Amino acid sequence: SARPTPSAAGGFASSFIGVPAQLGPQRVRFDKPLPAGLAGTLYRNGPARMQLGQTKYRHWFDGDGMIQAFRLAGQELEHRGRLVQTSRRTLEDEAGRFLWPGFGTSFADSRPVRKPDDMNVGNISVLPLQDELLALWEGGSAWRIDPQSLATRGRKVFSEATDGLSFSAHPRRDASGRIWNFGYMGGSGKLVLYELDQRGKLRQVKLINAPNADMVHDFAVTERYLVFVLMPLHFHKSEQAGPRSFLEQVQWDPNGAVEVLLVDKTTLTISARMQAPPFFAFHFGNAWDDGASVRVEVARAPDFDALMQTITQASTGQAGVALGREQAMQLVLDPLARSVRIEPLPVVGAEFPRFDQRYTGKRTNHLFMMGEAGARGVRPFGFGQVIAMDRQRGQVLRWDYPEHVYAEEHVFVPRPGHGEGQGWLLGTAYDPRAARTSLQVFDAQAVDAGPIARAQLPYHLPLGLHGQFVTD
Repeated sequence: SARPTPSAAGGFASSFIGVPAQLGPQRVRFDKPLPAGLAGTLYRNGPARMQLGQTKYRHWFDGDGMIQAFRLAGQELEHRGRLVQTSRRTLEDEAGRFLWPGFGTSFADSRPVRKPDDMNVGNISVLPLQDELLALWEGGSAWRIDPQSLATRGRKVFSEATDGLSFSAHPRRDASGRIWNFGYMGGSGKLVLYELDQRGKLRQVKLINAPNADMVHDFAVTERYLVFVLMPLHFHKSEQAGPRSFLEQVQWDPNGAVEVLLVDKTTLTISARMQAPPFFAFHFGNAWDDGASVRVEVARAPDFDALMQTITQASTGQAGVALGREQAMQLVLDPLARSVRIEPLPVVGAEFPRFDQRYTGKRTNHLFMMGEAGARGVRPFGFGQVIAMDRQRGQVLRWDYPEHVYAEEHVFVPRPGHGEGQGWLLGTAYDPRAARTSLQVFDAQAVDAGPIARAQLPYHLPLGLHGQFVTD
């Protein structure tokens, strides 16, 4: 049947128009030869279904998750997309409407939230394991995905004791191959910590007391520590009648401190606590031990309340107001002095930091981010610039997409046999005027030269969040 397409006017919200439950397989060719050594699959996840029956989500983070697979082989791209079949989605499909509140949307006749997975839409990121792919949310269970068909196999249960606990959307695999992750439970004042082996088998789990643990999106890993930079966001369960969205129950404290925890990786116990002035950030780049101190790369975000309002406006097709632009930074943590020093990085108004994950927890010189294109100040939300920072050379390279194009997170893929930061950036971009999504390949050392290869799909995809590349 004919698929609805975005209007010529376009905009962020238009990417969610006409998204079916399943896409592909669709094969297209790249316009230029792919470099030797670049072969594998880019898996991405993100909100997709924003309306069911007469119920509509108002916030980007609410939408039912959809896994995208971009397989690169020879000079051809094969794409598949499929909604994650969470238990929530199964019941809502039967009802023909959304039944529970989301992160940022509540409904007058919502069902009460009895357990974390009642709100689980599996829409943030992915974790590739040996024989399966995990679709990750951050407030509940991971979902097992067939890496070929993208069919959902069911909830991932790491152990009986952790069944149904929160498993975050930003696990970190360190240089040894071990996988580290955490989970938070709003209002509990605790974090659950996970260590998995290379295959994803649970090695140890620990519950720790943690301040500011009511909404924790990301963390960082060094050779010695798990690093938690906890923002002053506080969950207060609503006393109003009817279920409320998570966002309606969380408050930013402009006078509260950022709490920083260093957790020993061997014992999963807190080694040091320190504080920093309040700031908000969703994402961190790499982190490493620097002698006695610890360094953490931070993609500082705009004011939390303003950012949430702007995302809601963008998700509902409203014009909104342009956000302030914050400077990326590096935190220098001194465990002995219990001090935090902030060093600015030469990047402003940027998000989605990526680095060479072969060196997670070790010093890296290259950091890749998505920023606002040159004229984006007139548009409230969205990214259109590819940024490559080289700390060793002291340079920042940039390339802008056309002003009307929305670029998503670009993932670093290492060149086999080469050193840190040597490789490619793979990223998707949505053109609302053409109602098409394309995949671009950049030389990570020369992003300012533009894409070295591009493949355009004959349809568009919903604007998503995070992804990972799996080499053949």
